[in-house]
Amino acid sequence: MPRNMDLFTDETSEVNQQPQTSPPTSLKLTVQDNPLSPAQQQFNKLLERIEKLKNQLNALQQMCDAHRPVYLQKMTPLRQQYHELMRKMVLWLDQRLQRKGWTAAQKRTAVMILCDLSFQLAVQGDVEMKAFHDKHSVENFDEKERAAASELHDAMKEMFGESFFDEESMDSFEDVFRAGMERAREIEAAEQEAHQDRKRKKKPNAAQLKAQADQADAQSTLRKIFRQLASVLHPDRETDPEQRARKNTLMSEANAAYERSDLIELLKIQLRIELTSTDAIAKMAEEKLSPLTLLLKQQMHGLQNELHNARQKARQEFGLDRNEIVNVYNLSRKMIVSASVLERELDSMEYDFQHINDDKYFKRWLKSQERSMADLHAETMLSGWPFDPFEQE
Repeated sequence: MPRNMDLFTDETSEVNQQPQTSPPTSLKLTVQDNPLSPAQQQFNKLLERIEKLKNQLNALQQMCDAHRPVYLQKMTPLRQQYHELMRKMVLWLDQRLQRKGWTAAQKRTAVMILCDLSFQLAVQGDVEMKAFHDKHSVENFDEKERAAASELHDAMKEMFGESFFDEESMDSFEDVFRAGMERAREIEAAEQEAHQDRKRKKKPNAAQLKAQADQADAQSTLRKIFRQLASVLHPDRETDPEQRARKNTLMSEANAAYERSDLIELLKIQLRIELTSTDAIAKMAEEKLSPLTLLLKQQMHGLQNELHNARQKARQEFGLDRNEIVNVYNLSRKMIVSASVLERELDSMEYDFQHINDDKYFKRWLKSQERSMADLHAETMLSGWPFDPFEQE
């Protein structure tokens, strides 16, 4: 019969290393004939909460993976059509500007529209549109990029109170942004380290000493559990090729779980190879169960942060509002609404191209676009087709 191991010892000899036919996977504690203690109840509640968070993360990932191809299949052709019509308008305006009969205001508006459209396309890597932009713009594309990068650098310099990289690297807006974000992380890390230094220098009170001791016990417990697994699962100690492959797989799982401080996964691996049992965990004294409970709390908080970040990433990818619930209904609704808005915009753009060769229509169109551009810059809202709606997603 397999022998249950004490989680708080490094002993691994005489342990049955063969798996059960149907290994247990549940860590929920049960005690026959006696009610669970408060510590055991808390342990079980944390297990349930962590399991729920993992299920939510998995469900969110599956939902996004299922929605993504549908979303791309619907939106990608519309985006391509939109960008092709933008290019078409740039080419048409370029030709139209070579003709006479413009007033100064009309020419200024037409050039502004052409430059706005070509700049958006050039940002996405369209070299031909970059050339058209530079042909008509007083300030060429590279100069605009450098100016935007310089403005961002100045803003970040004012924020941080310092210049955080060489002036030569200021040409790219993205480079400046990445450098600024990296500097922000460095400052945050330095502030946290300084805060920890102040805490270390300050004589801790009784509660802080206990918290430090509990954390040390928790980390020690996690290491001991992992070392037990590493000792039993070391593939070099196995001569049978099939068992060596199985141990390699389990050891990889244990390494990954230890790397992310996943106590539950480590304990489940122990259950699978009969290195411990839920009965053994349930019979632990409260002071030995306490480090496991602390590790579960930390794992729960980590999963909560991971779920929050995954939801924010999904909202950004699929154009949901910042606080909008990420579910199948909202994802489908947003896609339908976005596609409908864009389809109407495409119809309007196609109508423009059917009538824009008429001088009277063209003059009215210029005035409407000028008003739209003024509204956009004044209210920072999408208005008028020369502006890419995908920038708002």
